[in-house]
Amino acid sequence: MGEALRISGPPIGVGLVFDVSMWPLVVITLPPVTTPDDIEYMQRCYEHVFASPVRHALIVDTAPIVRVPDATLRRQMKAFEDSRRPIIQEKNIGSAIIIQNTLVRGGYTALRWISPQPAPNKAFATVGDAARWCVRGIEEDGQVVPIAAYTLAGLASRAAAG
Repeated sequence: MGEALRISGPPIGVGLVFDVSMWPLVVITLPPVTTPDDIEYMQRCYEHVFASPVRHALIVDTAPIVRVPDATLRRQMKAFEDSRRPIIQEKNIGSAIIIQNTLVRGGYTALRWISPQPAPNKAFATVGDAARWCVRGIEEDGQVVPIAAYTLAGLASRAAAG
């Protein structure tokens, strides 16, 4: 499985959670209202993920959001992603985004057909569904899946059998 990835906790005032405790599964939970400090912290954390020799799968949980990030923050996130497309393609097994609203999830899926990501990317209604997809990707990549990731995916019996 390789060495665990370590990332320092967020600075005061940052509500975004960047969890690498189930490495190589990364779980990002967006805060109700995203601020420039949240985006800055997320981008710093991503640089540690990209520097690791281990490929990762990613879950982005948008469920807590009560206000969509403004256009400036969305442009900043897009510019960061665009500038790192080659490393994302190399290091990311797949990214799952949690979008609970069926219409929004469908719109996101359609957007990804028009504007594909550098690595597989899929929207899910629940964390469990997203985690199952990510766990499958980690296994197919030939990596050891942490028991906590199996548990998140609702596959704890699989971890016990493995």
